[in-house]
Amino acid sequence: MRNKIYLIGIGFKPLEKKAQEILFNAPLILAFPGTLRIFKKYEIYSKVKEKVKVCKKIDELLKILNDIIEKMSVAILASGDPLYFGIGQRILKIFEKEKVEIFPDLTCLQKAGALIKENWWEFFPLSFHGRNLEEDTLLNFLKIHKKLAILTDSKNNPSKIARVFENSLFKDKVKMWIFEKLGSCEERIIFVKPEEIKNQNFAEPNLIFVIVENGFSDNLLFGLKENEIFHEKGMITKDEVRAVVIHKLKLPKEGIFWDIGAGSGAISVECALLNPYLKVYAIEKKYEAYEIIKKNKEKFALFNLKIIRGSAPECLRDLEEPDRVFIGGSCGKLKEILEFLANLNKLKIIVFTAISFDTLYKGLYFLENHNFKVDVSQIMVNRLEKLGEQKVFKALNPIFVVKAERGD
Repeated sequence: MRNKIYLIGIGFKPLEKKAQEILFNAPLILAFPGTLRIFKKYEIYSKVKEKVKVCKKIDELLKILNDIIEKMSVAILASGDPLYFGIGQRILKIFEKEKVEIFPDLTCLQKAGALIKENWWEFFPLSFHGRNLEEDTLLNFLKIHKKLAILTDSKNNPSKIARVFENSLFKDKVKMWIFEKLGSCEERIIFVKPEEIKNQNFAEPNLIFVIVENGFSDNLLFGLKENEIFHEKGMITKDEVRAVVIHKLKLPKEGIFWDIGAGSGAISVECALLNPYLKVYAIEKKYEAYEIIKKNKEKFALFNLKIIRGSAPECLRDLEEPDRVFIGGSCGKLKEILEFLANLNKLKIIVFTAISFDTLYKGLYFLENHNFKVDVSQIMVNRLEKLGEQKVFKALNPIFVVKAERGD
């Protein structure tokens, strides 16, 4: 029989019989210091403790595992469910699934939910354990899901997370439960508002449940009217054109979108609302327009929208590489912007608008000579308006919408 890796979750319930037999028979048991402290409370510990090797870091454990798995089977102790943001995910990426057997305990979410009588599966899980805490990402997930379960560490602790909420638009709408040392005799549950704990310390390990009450409405996904978006008089991508542009962009479910020459930010706002998992960069040179985009970001609570003030293409160099780009304004630098974009490997689709034939020709000539498949639509909109006692159609300025897609 081939050697196996046995992942055994501990913490909340007794070990099942087969897991106990594995621990008795395994020539080696690997554990982290925190997991070992939990394991010492199990009756079986005294009978297998001589076989336990403690690893301080996951890389150390993986190296040992890789060196000996061809010689013997190994048991690994994990906290709760090894697949819930745990070591199980790493193990399954490195080793064949057939070589791994998993015996899960309860997740900390199940235990926490039971303690406060809340459905644990309604809380969207996030882990900042050993990961960077991006404040806008955290707020955006809270806006989308309304309920979060957050795994913490010593750096991304409850106080730090509370400060993010306390300094946000959710300030008076958030309530938090903090669960310290779940499953131990020192277990503690604290129910608070963010401002009450922003400078406190908490025992580790801990878990946070967050609920936002009376949050921002997110029923609207698409279809904002011009009068719903802050803008200077007439200086906005018209509703009908905006609809065509966003359709042409073919936005991915996740990724990066640049709105260059964003103006009032109408395209950015619609894209950020339509797809909250998309990271949107609104790039604008003019100070007045930059301030208007800020107002729109706050009005619609768009935590996935980042505003960059600067002139393209110079200000684009340090941004995350985009999957999609819209050019609404170029300040006479369309060729330079397209030259910069043509060298981005990740970029799949560019859309830009033009009023003049000169701008249209320059863009088409460049794109068609740089391996882009191009199509052009001219949008001509007539809106019904009252003229005295009669109704007439009034024409808006016709506009070209150009879509350039990367060729194979």
